[in-house]
Amino acid sequence: MPLITATIVVVLIYVLQKVIYAKTWSKGLGASCRFSRDFIDCGESAELRLVVENAKYLPLPIFQLKFSVEKSLEFEDMVNAAITDKYYKSEVFALMSNQRVTRKLSFIGAARGVVTISDMSMIVHDFLMSSAFAATIGDSDTIYVFPRKMVDMRFDMFFRGIVGNIETRRSLIEDRLTFRGIREYQPFDGMRSINWKQSAKSGDLMVNVRGYSMDSEVKILVNLDTDSMIEVDRVFEETLSLASSFTRRILLSKMAVSLYVNALDRNGNIIHETGSGQDISHGITIDKVLTEVKTSRGSDIFIQKIESEIKSASENTHYLIISPYHKEDLMEKIELLKSAGAGVNMIVPFYHTYPYQPDADYISGWEVNLHAS
Repeated sequence: MPLITATIVVVLIYVLQKVIYAKTWSKGLGASCRFSRDFIDCGESAELRLVVENAKYLPLPIFQLKFSVEKSLEFEDMVNAAITDKYYKSEVFALMSNQRVTRKLSFIGAARGVVTISDMSMIVHDFLMSSAFAATIGDSDTIYVFPRKMVDMRFDMFFRGIVGNIETRRSLIEDRLTFRGIREYQPFDGMRSINWKQSAKSGDLMVNVRGYSMDSEVKILVNLDTDSMIEVDRVFEETLSLASSFTRRILLSKMAVSLYVNALDRNGNIIHETGSGQDISHGITIDKVLTEVKTSRGSDIFIQKIESEIKSASENTHYLIISPYHKEDLMEKIELLKSAGAGVNMIVPFYHTYPYQPDADYISGWEVNLHAS
């Protein structure tokens, strides 16, 4: 008789806890996955913060949170994880009544891209592990992994050369809006600089002295087409990395910069030219644009862009053109752009197996490591 009673009690407990869990397991239950930062540079680290909460008296002995992200994020903790087309992770918690648990997963942004948490779901087991209850979680979060920034001596040398060209042009461009004073006329002065009122007072010819323009803008024009079919993705990423690196260094030098890239974004939309900006926050805007890049629109589109710049070129504009593609049809247009009075520097990323020898002093080759990770 005691055995029968005990059996009945066990069965009742089993059924009762199963019914209670079935009706209440999701009440007061919450879960979220949030990145610790909105953006990082490629190679930087950040955290994914998992927060789960059980705001009820019923304990949850096993709470399983599942999610996936792009495998371009390299996590330190690979327990209960799998990498196939994505990084799939399962985190297990034991939640007591009215308990919140936060767990941090460290990772490195190993490749440029926009990474979104997806396929979030939770699985809860009852107290006796007899039933499992599941639900999807619609909430998600996104992080931008910006292009890799170059910090080596080779890049510094390239940057100093370009800035030197810009500063030289600045010193030669007179700003007619900046008045610095009056001096006596010299034979090399133009008639338009004569101050006739002061000349009449002094009895000698006097001229206005002007300052020099500091309002020059650097336009970075990026062409993602290449002459080579070997490791196209590697040159593609190196070109974007150069554009991102030059943008940041130019802004840190207190110069205004804008960006054009002949590309489509990850949704197939045309990426439009950014406005000009001088604040360091403008670099974030440009980095987001470069991170969104998915594919090139073709060299013909880029050549059309150069043609339009020729019509509006001015002495206050300095063009930094980054293009693995350097065939004659493009180079002819760049020569015309330079002839129109604008400052021009061009960088051509290339592999050593297909060496490139610049044929003009404003062009530089940038050798790309074919075997870089």
